[in-house]
Amino acid sequence: MLSTSSRPARTLRSLSLPRGLSPRLPAAVGASLLIALGTAPAQAAPVPAAATGTVVAWAAGENNWGEATVPPEALSGVSAIGGGDYHSLAVKNGKVLMWGTWICWQVPDCTTNKIYVPAEAQSGVSAVAGGDDHSLALKAGKVIAWGSNASGQLNVPAEAQSGVTAISADGSRSLALKNGKVIAWGGSNLGGVLDVPLEAQSGVTAISAGHSHNLAVKNGKVIAWGGDNYFGEKNVPADALTGVTTVAAGFGQSVALKGGKVLAWGDNRNGRSTVPTEAQSGVTAIAAAQFHSLALKNGKVIAWGGNGLPGSPSVPSAATSGVTAIAAGANHSLALK
Repeated sequence: MLSTSSRPARTLRSLSLPRGLSPRLPAAVGASLLIALGTAPAQAAPVPAAATGTVVAWAAGENNWGEATVPPEALSGVSAIGGGDYHSLAVKNGKVLMWGTWICWQVPDCTTNKIYVPAEAQSGVSAVAGGDDHSLALKAGKVIAWGSNASGQLNVPAEAQSGVTAISADGSRSLALKNGKVIAWGGSNLGGVLDVPLEAQSGVTAISAGHSHNLAVKNGKVIAWGGDNYFGEKNVPADALTGVTTVAAGFGQSVALKGGKVLAWGDNRNGRSTVPTEAQSGVTAIAAAQFHSLALKNGKVIAWGGNGLPGSPSVPSAATSGVTAIAAGANHSLALK
């Protein structure tokens, strides 16, 4: 992996760490990984064209790579957002905007100090998703991928080049949803995370890639696979076997939305799987990242969990009203209003 003296070192999610240790540390002591998107963000879904607005972003006690510094171009007309490993994505008039840590990770010459978005992703895009060192865009049913290809992140299968309706990314892995079937590629196959189970090959309506596991929804039931299940993130509770509409996967934790109520299970360090009372009714959207989760209720963002950094689960006043969409990056969050 590339590194420069001007940027703190990072650790890829694929590194094997002792059980119980977090693979991403605060910037002051080391590296980080996504999620939700994430460990990225979870599922990327386009916002209706009429719901364009401004991006609000905030970081959990740090903003070393500028992932929470929204560029002027993203302060109006944005229709979709996504978070990656210390980078942020937005869609404006069909064009992908990107800011954060990608300065030296997307261009052949790391000294150019420019953020790279491929020409194909500069028009007609409806949704975006970010992994560790790669990004995804959805354009007229086709998945576009760019960034690092060290683990096959950019090897979009032929099946995902048409007819795709949803995308998700985390670490070096990507998911796409086509005709109810989950398609997976990139990264290692830890615990069979790339082996889509038969149950998730038809009838699926929502997807999310986590650090080492995947989630899908079929007929209101959550399906989980991949990873070593160390935190019980694949142990789907009975309450999540019916009536679920969407899911979000983070690092060792799973989040689902059922009848406006948020369900969470898996890693509960710093309360990551302890859903606040406010998020147990009236919620319309969810997102999960490495250490924290988000919910959207009546235009207000609710956050919980965190990695112990001061204010990590906090929400700025700008994101407490009028919000229409949410997304989570490694240790930062995004809202569209």
